[in-house]
Amino acid sequence: MKSNLRRSIILLGISLLPLFVGTGIYFIFRTPIKAFEILDIVRPKVIQIDQQNPLLCFLIYSFPDALWYMSLLLTQIFFIGEGGFINRFFIAIAFLLPFFLEFAQYFNVIHGTFDWYDILAYCLIIILFLCIKKILLQLYCNR
Repeated sequence: MKSNLRRSIILLGISLLPLFVGTGIYFIFRTPIKAFEILDIVRPKVIQIDQQNPLLCFLIYSFPDALWYMSLLLTQIFFIGEGGFINRFFIAIAFLLPFFLEFAQYFNVIHGTFDWYDILAYCLIIILFLCIKKILLQLYCNR
């Protein structure tokens, strides 16, 4: 029983770590967003970055969303699993979700700014996820 609880805590930590890192980047480097205003969170002064540096812009504007996406994929694979039609259906939805949202922004179906760097970030996360998924499942899920 203790090993199952320990395993679940480790998996939850691995799943939520990218979410917290992405939120931290938003909190430190991004201008105020509605979620922080609604939650009435006191924020430190936003750190300004060089807007001409494409790598910094990628890390500040696209990478947090990609980290949140990684958190979704990890949480889903760890706690829902891979097997069965329903589980595979939800995994397929999770793989496609950020792309649908980006293109919905492109066609002004939803509010937001379409960005090819976001698409690139999501693709990189999928590649990273597919590379580490099997290792993590073997280490922590005995599957």
